[in-house]
Amino acid sequence: MVLTRLELTNFRSYTAAIFDLHPEVTLVVGPNATGKTNLLEGLYVLAATKSFRARDRDVVHHEADFYRIVARGEMEMALAVSMAAGVSKKVTHDGVKRTLAAHIGRLQVTLFEPAELTMLQGPPDGRRRYLDFVLCQTDRSYLLALMQYRRVLKQRNALLDSKQWSVPPRDQLFAWNVKLAELAVDIWKKRSRFLEVINKQLPQLYQEIAGEPVPVSLEYQPSVTGDYAANFLDELERCLDRDFAAGFTTIGPHREDFGAKFKTGQVVNVASRGEVRTVVLALKLAELEYAQAQTGVRPLLLLDDVFSELDKQRRAYLLDRLGGYQTVITTTDADAVTKEFRTDHSTIWTGEV
Repeated sequence: MVLTRLELTNFRSYTAAIFDLHPEVTLVVGPNATGKTNLLEGLYVLAATKSFRARDRDVVHHEADFYRIVARGEMEMALAVSMAAGVSKKVTHDGVKRTLAAHIGRLQVTLFEPAELTMLQGPPDGRRRYLDFVLCQTDRSYLLALMQYRRVLKQRNALLDSKQWSVPPRDQLFAWNVKLAELAVDIWKKRSRFLEVINKQLPQLYQEIAGEPVPVSLEYQPSVTGDYAANFLDELERCLDRDFAAGFTTIGPHREDFGAKFKTGQVVNVASRGEVRTVVLALKLAELEYAQAQTGVRPLLLLDDVFSELDKQRRAYLLDRLGGYQTVITTTDADAVTKEFRTDHSTIWTGEV
């Protein structure tokens, strides 16, 4: 969906702001700490219903108790989040209320930002968030399975952490174990399949960016050895005493990870800083193609100051590959970006807000 306008109310540094968006490229230009990333983050939050860098309470404007984000294009999408009595989220499409599950995926976004360029070197929770974000946007059944999994996991953990038991309540836990195993297998299958699709494109994309062929692939790292589908429930039962001692479930998709095999080892061990960034850039481009193939929709691209993180060769390649997508780019130096592309664009200048 091509967006024409963004409205932010009580979001980050903006108490009330309206921005017109270009159908091809919108440059958001200004010094640091003037609201560039806040604008881009608003688009991301509207799509995902949560931020990529903070909790809901941290993005609401100082002293306000709600924020609202509205985007207009083929339809009007609005997300209103209230801090009163907890966090309450409401979504509407053309004024008609929608559930969060029905909303996620309607506005496809792909994010390029500096923290993602180090995703493979960071802790596992960042990579899990990445998998969940892409799959929730592109596969509604994955979103529903993940939501169910988190609810069942919460119930199981509550039993494990209950002070009323001196030994694990095996009878009470059995039904939760069966349901958790069913959902865990579904999530594992979809995550593994996603990485298989990505791996078909990753080596070629890496070669196009770096100019040399290098063996590179992503490998899922499950918490269960052997046949995941056949063994997960048994492993859950086997780990019960450990889980009871810990007070939470120690295996499952919420604890799993993926790594990148690069040349003869893991990328974090054998690749240079530039090579790691090239692998992540290739991954993001593969994600872009995956999302479009799954949904038939071209995602909105959000590029948050990534040009300062890439060398000239990689910037040129990225700009060439992103032609045809509606793109929002934040930068402190408009000239440095515009001299590398001739795409029609508009500019938003940020300053004191």
